[in-house]
Amino acid sequence: MKRKNLPILKWLTSAGFITFTCYHLWTTAFGMPVSYFHRPVFVTFAVSLGFLVYTFSGKKKVAETGWFNLLLAVVAIICFGSMTADYELTSERLSMVDELTDWQLWTGGISILLILELTRRTVGIALSLVAVVALGYALFGLYMPSMLAHRGFSLIDIIDHLCFGLEGVFSIPVGVASTYIVVFIIFGTFLEKSGAGDVMMDLGKAIAGHYRGGPAKIGVFTSAFFGSISGSAAANVYATGTFTIPMMKNLGYRKGFAGAVEASSSTGGQLVPPVMGAAAFLMADILGVPYLQICKAALIPSFLYFFSLILMIDFESARKGLKGLEKNDLPDLRSSLKRSYLLLPILVLLAVMLMGYTPYRAAFVATGCSILMSLLSKKDRMGIRKLLLILQICAQRTILIASACAAAGIIIGVVTLTGIGLNLTSVIITSSGGITLVALLLIMVASIIMGMGTPTTVAYVIVATLGVPSLMQLGFDVLAAHFFVFYFGVLSMVTPPVAVAAYAAAEIAGEGMMKIGFIAVKLCFVAFIIPFVFIYDNSMLMQGSWWDIVTMLLTSMVGVVAVAASFQGWLFKNLNLLSRLVIFTCAILAFIPGVISGLVGVGLFATISTLSYIKSRQQSIQNIPEYT
Repeated sequence: MKRKNLPILKWLTSAGFITFTCYHLWTTAFGMPVSYFHRPVFVTFAVSLGFLVYTFSGKKKVAETGWFNLLLAVVAIICFGSMTADYELTSERLSMVDELTDWQLWTGGISILLILELTRRTVGIALSLVAVVALGYALFGLYMPSMLAHRGFSLIDIIDHLCFGLEGVFSIPVGVASTYIVVFIIFGTFLEKSGAGDVMMDLGKAIAGHYRGGPAKIGVFTSAFFGSISGSAAANVYATGTFTIPMMKNLGYRKGFAGAVEASSSTGGQLVPPVMGAAAFLMADILGVPYLQICKAALIPSFLYFFSLILMIDFESARKGLKGLEKNDLPDLRSSLKRSYLLLPILVLLAVMLMGYTPYRAAFVATGCSILMSLLSKKDRMGIRKLLLILQICAQRTILIASACAAAGIIIGVVTLTGIGLNLTSVIITSSGGITLVALLLIMVASIIMGMGTPTTVAYVIVATLGVPSLMQLGFDVLAAHFFVFYFGVLSMVTPPVAVAAYAAAEIAGEGMMKIGFIAVKLCFVAFIIPFVFIYDNSMLMQGSWWDIVTMLLTSMVGVVAVAASFQGWLFKNLNLLSRLVIFTCAILAFIPGVISGLVGVGLFATISTLSYIKSRQQSIQNIPEYT
């Protein structure tokens, strides 16, 4: 028998959610407190409320709380609350020099255990295990082989470094989550509840629904809209896949293909500027470059990603003989455009950032705009009761990213404490035998593994901490290095075995996760090529002359078409295996930086395309029935 909340406990939980969200709205509007205070407050709210939201099995049940979970929430308030109360002393002490009190040792150690448990419940066991392995390495790394060994640290040193400074739990991930990400979660939630989400869906249907493979293309467009601000590919799948996957299945797509389209397009949404799942702000902060420079660099790679997805879907639809939705099933474009004023907050967001304000201040203004826009719609108008409900939802959605960022902070703290990042660089360079391409492949595999099961920002922080130093040692550009590991960290969301986006899509599609994961990898295969292009040729990141940028873009687009034709086995007609292999070779030549290889690839593909088109026309003429 389930033990339900007492009314007073349910009321206090709701009040906690509202206070959590209002605190961040207040600090965004009137200025952020010092990091030594602000970050522990953020973690205190997130961890204590997290144990009141997520059950031991990881299920989200806000309406039910066991006494054990209540006890954990109280302990979290005591431990993290004491760190918050002592923020002035923490900011003044010398880490690992000034001794900790017994109380600090106990609260610090318990805090680490609470973060590991909450992360297991919210994100899954994968990230928790990585953090546990990192802690084990900090404790026992003294006994590792010489290349990986460090001088050794006591449990006291580890707790000191991780919990009483800004190098561990309260490091960059929590810092960004407590300033940028939480405000964008609030903005995204208010935007969704204002009715803008429905407008996005209707516009996607009206624009792409009648084309060949229309329902699948709707999924691509809507996921690009939502994914950029969601910060979670899995959450994006649940938001858009609930209507796109059934539509694709009803039109004749296989369950696996329908789920894979949604999983790959939701994952790609994390790569789309201006938000990139909030990773754009984090990358700008780490690199110390203007935020808009990150957006500019992400533009061409993200365009090629979605251009590839559209072609994959189109060629699959042509090969299967599938058509778009009937006109009766499409929303009226005019009526959708009449409600497009609900999308004004997105333009406000961009405008305020272009005026030079911080991204989180822009998100705050855009949130206020979404409230005002909702007042113009009777259906979506936000009254007091609805506003309070939205504030609660905002806090609930923040818990997952907060716990994951805190766990990522543990990993980063171990890296900075032990210097494993430099050691890993030596291991990769040594294992590659000095061959750069082999080293890049090793970093690719490592980034996919380290990013598995984590939200976008957390995946980026982990892979950037461990992978970028190796790329820098190999002599690559710092911006390209960060984008390289970021792309593969994001692609872990559809790469089996821990493919969280594929898992979410499998639940909706009624198909196996592994099958959807492998189909999704096929659909977004271009994304596995793109990082190798821009790591060698920075023009793909909008660096260099316009001539180089335009040339690279055109040859890459041809390469994308060739990859889609090769993988889907269709180019105006069905292709045999030999034709597909030759076309794939054309794609590789088109992607390789350099004028000669690009011209050879483009020229060869153009010749094959022309011949294929002529043969398809001849077959069509031969199939026309004769009438006497």
